[in-house]
Amino acid sequence: MSIALKAFMNTLVDYAGLFPPASLSVPVAVAEYARHRTEPEAWMLGRFIAPAARLAEIGTEARSHLAEGSVWGFSVLVGAPGSMESALGNLPGQAAHIAEFESGLDGQVKVECLETAIPTEAAVQPDEFVMKLLGAARTVGLGQREIFLEVPAAGNDSGMLKAIAAAVPEHSGAADGFERISAKLRCGGVTADAFPSCERIAAVIHQCASLDLPLKCTAGLHHPVRHRAVEPDVMMHGFLNVFGAGLLAWALNAELDLLTACVAETDPAAFTFTEDFFAWRDHKVEVEAMRQIRRRSLSGFGSCSFEEPRADLRSLGVL
Repeated sequence: MSIALKAFMNTLVDYAGLFPPASLSVPVAVAEYARHRTEPEAWMLGRFIAPAARLAEIGTEARSHLAEGSVWGFSVLVGAPGSMESALGNLPGQAAHIAEFESGLDGQVKVECLETAIPTEAAVQPDEFVMKLLGAARTVGLGQREIFLEVPAAGNDSGMLKAIAAAVPEHSGAADGFERISAKLRCGGVTADAFPSCERIAAVIHQCASLDLPLKCTAGLHHPVRHRAVEPDVMMHGFLNVFGAGLLAWALNAELDLLTACVAETDPAAFTFTEDFFAWRDHKVEVEAMRQIRRRSLSGFGSCSFEEPRADLRSLGVL
């Protein structure tokens, strides 16, 4: 295994076993996460992703798996995707769930991040809604964490991303502010229409890099390289493609056409990892730049499987 692969994949995969298509029960998902944390590739594993409403059940199950001295990091879904009213109205109850969860397990669990979907109806005035959402979250005590705001599939990506970036100065830095405010992009789902085009993914990456707005991805990225999937019958995006394009955007200021080509790449041999750099074809990013970009700007992706990414990397001969 190369140094560049370690820098690329370090904590890249957040565990989302509770969500489709895996849709595991809480006991099974908690046990799976506990097992993965003991495996040789645990350095690739990120946080446990969970809805706020299921934290009590998760806490009950986790208690028997938490080793003395260990702390599990969580990324918790808050708000609501359906409407602006629900997104704001759900926050007080969700904040209570989080507080009870953290206090009930003697410091062995930590909600490090929040994830929330921006409702499609907010696209009309994204600046106003984003400011309201972040302000309401701080009011109920959800600040002092990283927060990822998911741009809706049917919305105006450019306007949404600008709105998120514009909210950073007001809602980060203060004692009750967020440690980091980031965008989030959904890259797939259980139906073919849930998969965005290569052009859309590349455009979001390009604009996030231009705005210096950190980005996280979720869904549809179980496998390293873009390929034709059977179920659903669709071209599925690869995490080497998407995060490789992110590295090119932040490190090399790559143009949109180049990023689109990287996201669309289907040849595994086009991606190279050495002791000194990651490369997609002739475009290289040095290891230290990768580490800094991953730490500051490219947070990782949620996956309902931790087995599939590792198995595919092994089959490619890089892990």
